Formats: sequence, structure tokens, C-alpha cells
Amino acid sequence: MTAFRTQTTAFEEANAQVLGVSVDSFAAAGEFQDKLGLEFPLLSDFPKNQAGRDYGVFVEERGIHNRATIVIDEGRVVRDIYIEGRDIESHPTHALEVLASLGG
Repeated sequence: MTAFRTQTTAFEEANAQVLGVSVDSFAAAGEFQDKLGLEFPLLSDFPKNQAGRDYGVFVEERGIHNRATIVIDEGRVVRDIYIEGRDIESHPTHALEVLASLGG
């Protein structure tokens, strides 16, 4: 998530809102947001993990979300779901490329 923090200006210029979603409780997500100094909201998907289920990124057997970036346009249409667990730094770059292709 800190990779997104370093790209704050680029997302602002693309007129995009960054949100993080965690399987942790609201309190734990808030503490993590503060600890990392995130400038965007970190939301809790606890206890049902419904957002992760709805977007197909919840891993039932492990009780976690895949490391995924989901780009949703202003019309609330999912334009891209990028799942990459190892190269975390690629997530903001990929999202910005998708936004640019949408004219954002």
C-alpha cells in the first residue's frame, strides 16, 4: 500500500480516488493506515469479506484477499482487476496505465 502513497500526486492528476481494503477489523485497519502514514482511506472488509468475495479476490482457504488493484470508473464499472502478489510496486503503475487508457 505504501507504493500507492508514493504516487499520490499522479493519482490526483488522474482525478482518481485510491482506497485500500483490508480483511482486518476496522480498528486494526485504522491502526495500520496510521502506522504506514497512508494518505488515502483504508477500509475494513471484516467480518464477512463481502467486498473481496464480490470482486473475486477473497481466498477462502486462507481467509485473505489476493493482492489486487481494481480500477472502477466514474460510472461504477469495473475496468480492470490486477492481481499480483509478489511485485507490489507494480500495482500503482498498472492502475495509472489503465486510467490513462480510459482518458483519466
